[in-house]
Amino acid sequence: MEEKIMIVEDELIVAGDIRLTLERAGYKVSGIARSVHRAQEMIAADRPDLVLLDIYLKGDQTGIDLAVELNKHNIPFVYLSANCNRQVLEAAKVTQPYGFIVKPFREKDLLVTLDIARYRYEHHRVLKVTPGSATAAQRIKLPALPATPPIPNFEGIIGESPAMQQVFELIRQVAPLDTSVLVLGETGTGKEGVANCVHNLSARKAKPFVKVNCAALPTHLIESELFGHEKGAFTGALERRIGKFERADGGTIFLDEIGDMPADLQVKLLRVLQEKEIERIGGHGPIKVNVRIIAATNRNLEKEIAEGRFRLDLYYRLHVFPIMLSALRERREDIPLLVNHFIRLYAAASNKGVSGMSPVALKQLIDYNWPGNVRELQNLIERSVLLARENIIKDVALPANTKRDSSVMPATSDIKTIVELEREHILTVLKKCNHKISGPGGAAELLNLPPSTLASKMKKLGIVKRHTL
Repeated sequence: MEEKIMIVEDELIVAGDIRLTLERAGYKVSGIARSVHRAQEMIAADRPDLVLLDIYLKGDQTGIDLAVELNKHNIPFVYLSANCNRQVLEAAKVTQPYGFIVKPFREKDLLVTLDIARYRYEHHRVLKVTPGSATAAQRIKLPALPATPPIPNFEGIIGESPAMQQVFELIRQVAPLDTSVLVLGETGTGKEGVANCVHNLSARKAKPFVKVNCAALPTHLIESELFGHEKGAFTGALERRIGKFERADGGTIFLDEIGDMPADLQVKLLRVLQEKEIERIGGHGPIKVNVRIIAATNRNLEKEIAEGRFRLDLYYRLHVFPIMLSALRERREDIPLLVNHFIRLYAAASNKGVSGMSPVALKQLIDYNWPGNVRELQNLIERSVLLARENIIKDVALPANTKRDSSVMPATSDIKTIVELEREHILTVLKKCNHKISGPGGAAELLNLPPSTLASKMKKLGIVKRHTL
């Protein structure tokens, strides 16, 4: 049976082009409506399987008004839009569309978005996490540490909480497709691990997986790093350089910290997404590339858009399939599993007989607020294993004044932001290393960060680099 799709679009030429694309792909177009009122009449007469819905329509009502009704009748929909402001974006998100297409778009963009929308609708299993529904102690059994290994095919991502089960399901949904993915979450939540899983579960797994940290690259080198350059393109270009996109051809490119990408590069990245081609600096023409893009950021991109630092059209292109990672403090039930995993990992690496953690020490970890999330926990367990003198870790060196009593909410004036906590943590580590950043025993090594990434963070946090004697 053919899938029936209704088009709600007031530009007849655009609607006609969409109809032709859909019919060539085997869909049945149940009709074209130019207003919300006409769409309501047509839906009552012949219920569609999915609606392609323009946001801006002629008349007093918008596509968002119709979306509210579609939700009531459990009819999935995908938004179409050429542009919109932050208020419209927020209103559109509340209606929970199954996709968002930015005009102008290619036939492939439309068909892939419909594939995703249909799959998500058919496998709609939203798992809700209710913070505060149970205390950490009630949700977590102490003192035993779980022995469950990481879930197959999700190496590098650990968790059994409802929040993580939802992440696993989203990865399963999007991995076989070829669409862009946007991974959102605080620093240290495991965004790179998600990108790895998506690549490894895709048909591109045998091809390159190229990682780029947009925040760590100097502004004047980003374009050359991403797109390459020809010999003599600028002073110092002594030979041709192949960029990251060409190296990732046939595979996946992971753009970490996409929110830090300069505005002029955002335009060029948008071209890559739209045209599937790049151009080297000093080059003589476009080069076709077959690359899947996975982007990640810890920034609020909607706020960045409102303040003019991130392009709205690029946001929509990347936001086809978002995956949100919860902070570790919001999934404390995963802490024992993570602790067990890291103990086994670092005990084997250091050839030490450490096999577990005492109930008291584990309770300390559960009550801690984890501003650095899983990465901070990983680093702490690594140090604890190296310093352990017995086979059970009985003490953990948590940062001072950041332990949390789960039964008592701190006064508002005592609450520090994530940025403040991150700054304090980096300063503490720098002091311990005598302000040595790179090399053995340096702060970058202890924080498990590339030196360039640490230097970038220090600059953002206003930490002045000191020279060691």
